[in-house]
Amino acid sequence: MPRGAGTDVGTVRSGYPALPGSDARRTGRARGQRVDQRELTARGDANLVAYLRHVAGTAAGGAVAEPPGMLLFAGGHNHPGAYTNGVIRTGAAVASASTVLGDAEAFFGPRHRGFAVWIRGDGDADLEAVARSRRLWQRPPVEGNPGIAVDRPPDDEPAPDGVEIRRIDSEQGCRDYLTVVAAGYGVAEAGLPLAEAILFSVASLNSPDVVVFVAYRDGAPVAGTMVYLAAGAAGLYWAATVPAARGRGLGRATFRSAWTAGFAMGATCAVGQASAVGTPIWAGMGFQVVTRYRRYLATPPRP
Repeated sequence: MPRGAGTDVGTVRSGYPALPGSDARRTGRARGQRVDQRELTARGDANLVAYLRHVAGTAAGGAVAEPPGMLLFAGGHNHPGAYTNGVIRTGAAVASASTVLGDAEAFFGPRHRGFAVWIRGDGDADLEAVARSRRLWQRPPVEGNPGIAVDRPPDDEPAPDGVEIRRIDSEQGCRDYLTVVAAGYGVAEAGLPLAEAILFSVASLNSPDVVVFVAYRDGAPVAGTMVYLAAGAAGLYWAATVPAARGRGLGRATFRSAWTAGFAMGATCAVGQASAVGTPIWAGMGFQVVTRYRRYLATPPRP
């Protein structure tokens, strides 16, 4: 089950004790020490790479390959979603742009899949130029999705009335969370098996580096957020609220719970990728935009 499972949360607190097994050495920085913007960007990139590896590695039929300087990841479905099928550089541009795309084509070609080419801020200008020269389609927005970060836990904030926020500790709780995310991202009608293949597997939540929070109202799951710990950063992923429960602060409450838990696990910053709609909400909680992520889609090879 997710790390630190089994605790109900009535107030979103910044003063959680460290969870069992948390290790400040994983952050490379003392708790409470400020993190500059360059390091926040690097931590965000590294956390994202680790999460992409984790999702693909725990997906049914998933696969991962790591040639020098890049991560190739194939998930449980052929959909070229952000976290499902793609390639991303893992550091400095040690592999040329043509090598990155060539390795990706060799990896995805036999799988008959398209894939996303991730562009990290200003660090992949050569790769982006080649993607454009090959007329790969860029997913909107053109400026890219904001990479956001903050180097402190949240302040205390009461949870909304009539809502129970649970730190998930069961298989059913993990499925409740998947149900919430599927509804929030508009794929609920596809059914849980397909949603699990397109989004993330239940198995991906059963990790010592994952904590999941779900808000329940009248016994029904209505909102949720997960945190993934890697590179000394608390990566906040899949924040969602079912459409009928939006506008009541439920997603915010689970988000803040996950953010707090990440610092309790030993992180010294929280990071994520925001949408245009979500960015003002994150900014209102103290996050800053430190980078941008753009994605170009390569189509599957013709039979």
